[in-house]
Amino acid sequence: MNTFFIMKIFLIGFMGAGKTFIGKKLAAELNLPFYDLDKELEKKAAITIEQIFSQLEEPFFREIESGLLLNWNKDGIAATGGGIVEKAENRYFLKNNKIISIWLNPIWKTIEKRIILSARPLVKKLSTSEIKKLWQNRLPLYKECSDLVISKENEREIISEITEFIKNRNTNKH
Repeated sequence: MNTFFIMKIFLIGFMGAGKTFIGKKLAAELNLPFYDLDKELEKKAAITIEQIFSQLEEPFFREIESGLLLNWNKDGIAATGGGIVEKAENRYFLKNNKIISIWLNPIWKTIEKRIILSARPLVKKLSTSEIKKLWQNRLPLYKECSDLVISKENEREIISEITEFIKNRNTNKH
């Protein structure tokens, strides 16, 4: 099924939205490579994200994350970090018509359930109400730079909707 002309597909959304999980499944379905930008960042920086947050702090992380995104040149499915939309230049990049930006947007209860016991740096640092406020503040940022919003939670339905969207988008470009 690798007949798509657009090969750079970015999954955006809050932590716990399922970007990595869905990204791997989608990549397998479309026969495309999968990249987790957080893992790519760790390889490039030779330090874990947790270490960056604790030793160098979040602004430093956001700079490295932004540089990685803005210079991204690999085809495939890429799961971004939840805060990638914080910077205007990242949102501008994600709105580029040569890529597809898909916002995975499950309800708050789903996100909360997925992240509450995680070791994510922000979960360790912030209270549940602070995390929910962060999520609420980011919602319009995700919306601003998404080509498709997925609010479903069933894995097969998500993959099917994304695949159909990509097919239609590529068909309409010709």
